[in-house]
Formats: sequence, structure tokens, C-alpha cells
Amino acid sequence: GARGDNFAYGLSLDGDTAAIGALSDDVGANIDQGSAYVFTRSGSVWTQQTQLFAGDGAASDNFGSAVLINGDTLLIGAYRDDVGAIDQGSVYEFARAQAGWSQCTKWVLDDARAGDLFGFPIIVQGDTVFVGAIGSAGPAPFGNPQEGSVYVFSCFNCLFQSGFETP
Repeated sequence: GARGDNFAYGLSLDGDTAAIGALSDDVGANIDQGSAYVFTRSGSVWTQQTQLFAGDGAASDNFGSAVLINGDTLLIGAYRDDVGAIDQGSVYEFARAQAGWSQCTKWVLDDARAGDLFGFPIIVQGDTVFVGAIGSAGPAPFGNPQEGSVYVFSCFNCLFQSGFETP
């Protein structure tokens, strides 16, 4: 780590696996691109398994702003990702296999607007995932700037077994 990485901004634990976001990690020349670390426990010893990056990461994405691990699936928010608009935000889905972790899906919103900040926070309850968009404006004509909203995703075969319905 380095000064200003904001390691532990996002935290998630599932059994003997922990995911930890470092949303301000500089990746190469990309300031604040962000990264996420995965640690595994054997007995009482925690060992870093890997450090993950967004496949299309860019400066100021803040990848690692939120992390959620459940079994062999890991969701990582990049709430300042400029997908189609500035700071629209996104969520990356990673899957664990014998060879390690690999990015399989990037969640983006069909109705996204600049400043939505989709991807923070991320929580799961049963077979449902909730993803915040803390900067989104409410619906027109009465919406307020930075009103915020929550997107709800249902998973197929509960608890991440087959992945999520992507927006």
C-alpha cells in the first residue's frame, strides 16, 4: 500500500475469505483508479491471495469503493467510473475458480446519468443484491440533485450460484 490508498474503504467477509477495497490506489499513471485485495485464512493466518483491478480501469474510477463477497462471487463498486457519463459508476463481478479470480461481468445502468455514483454501497440479503447510487437525482420533474437511489437485483438460484440479472 501507499499513502492515500484508502485501503479498507470497502470491506466484506465470507467464511475464510475477505475482500478489501482500496479505492484511491494509483494504478500505473492512473491516479485513484482503485483496486481490491482478496485474503484467505488458513487456521489463524491470513494470506493475500490476489489484488484485483478493473479490466477497463481509468484514473479516478475509485474501483474498490464497495466490495461484497459471497462464495465464489465478488462484486466491486467503481462509483466514479465514467461509463457513458462522468461519474456514472459501475459494479464489476468477479468469479473464483481454481486458477484464481476473473472478471466476468460489468454492471451498468440503462438509465444512468452523470453524477449517479452507482456502485456504493453494495449489500446482499438472502438472494437479493442492493446497489446504491448515492448521487442520483430523483425522477423528473420533482427530483432533487444527489437525492440518491437504490437498485435491486435478484439472483438466479440464490446466493450467487449462477450469477445475477444484469441491468
